[in-house]
Amino acid sequence: MSDAADKSEATPKKSKKGLIIGLVAALVLAGGGGGAAWWFLGRGEPDEASAAAAAEKAEEKRKALHVFVTLENFVVNLADRESERYAQIGVVLEVESKEAEAKLTAKMPAVRNELLLLISSKLANQLTTREGKEALAAEIAVAAARPLGWTPPAEDEHEEEEAPPPKVKVKDGEKAKGGKSKEKAKVKKAEPPPNPVAQVHFASFIVQ
Repeated sequence: MSDAADKSEATPKKSKKGLIIGLVAALVLAGGGGGAAWWFLGRGEPDEASAAAAAEKAEEKRKALHVFVTLENFVVNLADRESERYAQIGVVLEVESKEAEAKLTAKMPAVRNELLLLISSKLANQLTTREGKEALAAEIAVAAARPLGWTPPAEDEHEEEEAPPPKVKVKDGEKAKGGKSKEKAKVKKAEPPPNPVAQVHFASFIVQ
């Protein structure tokens, strides 16, 4: 009786195991091996989701290295001719790393000179709106990075340029075929380095 009972208990386990193996085999034969493995084992993520998650983590890690550098307040006369107007502006530069902070500190006189020239070229009505302040912040990011050796890319920097046509060897006694090629290969330019000044923040902003 005990042998019969053991056999009867073992039979459902084998049949259940055989059913799972059969399902996996069917999915593999149907071309869904990867999907079956992910479904049964609970592992893996869609390629797009994993790539987006990796990019987000990389961006967070890069931002974690940013350093804030507070500059002394700028008090400058503005470019208005009808009346005497001036601005008092506190600037905080967000730079990409400790190395960029050290370079900025070493070049501070040149950086302040660039920003003074920039701010003093503005009219009062250009700095009183939110849009005007945001435009000034973008210009400050470029002006502050210039003494650090960074130059903004040209507008057509990322555009593809035409590659020269391939040279064709001509055998002796033969004439080169005239006419231009109908299509020219495109060559994409390399990505320029990012601005070491990642962002500009205003600690104070007074226009009088």
